[in-house]
Amino acid sequence: MEEQLQLILKEYIKNVDDVCNSLLKSINSSENLNLKNKYDFLKYRASSRKMEFEADGMRYQLHGKGCMAYNAEKFMDWDFGYRSRWCGINPWKVSFTLQKNNSPHVEYYDGTLLQTTCEQAIQKGIMFKQDDQYYFEMTADEIYKPEFPAEFDTLVIDYFDSSWSLSRNKIIDRFIRKSTWVYDQIDKSEYKYMLRFLLKGKEIYAIPYNDIGYPENAVKIMSDEIINKFSPHSISWNREILL
Repeated sequence: MEEQLQLILKEYIKNVDDVCNSLLKSINSSENLNLKNKYDFLKYRASSRKMEFEADGMRYQLHGKGCMAYNAEKFMDWDFGYRSRWCGINPWKVSFTLQKNNSPHVEYYDGTLLQTTCEQAIQKGIMFKQDDQYYFEMTADEIYKPEFPAEFDTLVIDYFDSSWSLSRNKIIDRFIRKSTWVYDQIDKSEYKYMLRFLLKGKEIYAIPYNDIGYPENAVKIMSDEIINKFSPHSISWNREILL
């Protein structure tokens, strides 16, 4: 995949993230809510049944598994992404977005070409595919190897104003073994948990966590087997909430 196209696709993802976070802040302000992430928004959407919004001069129209956001200067179209991601790369929605914004990169107005390029990127280890959308793999210069403690007896998980603890067990140990790398910018994410490891009541190690900045095998354990089962505000992973 050409470096120019990678930059275009990553800018598309950033723009979707920005307009989605703006929408969350607008809903929270106007309705006195505390939506923190995509999961909160999808639950809100399912209960409110609202399909149109306005925020920061943008109009939002929900559709199927995604949304359009636009004003006189800007247009975005996307499908909601895998796990906490606001979007992935749907080649046809990206190409349509580029056309509507009169992008000078007219060669990428072709969704079929973008799909072929993304499929080739999978073979090269640049991207992966999930639920008909494409996502960038982490590169070696974007990750680091965490140094989890060998000895601890308690894991405390903090998430905004919530906190809960678990005694050390085989599931937590399995998560540690699968966590061979962590995204080095994870601490800058608005959507993150803090994992605090304690020994005899004393914190000995802390590391942020979200379901983007860890290997998928580790995510399946922490998000699905630990957070989703034991959090006081457990997340529903049911994909039907998108429909």
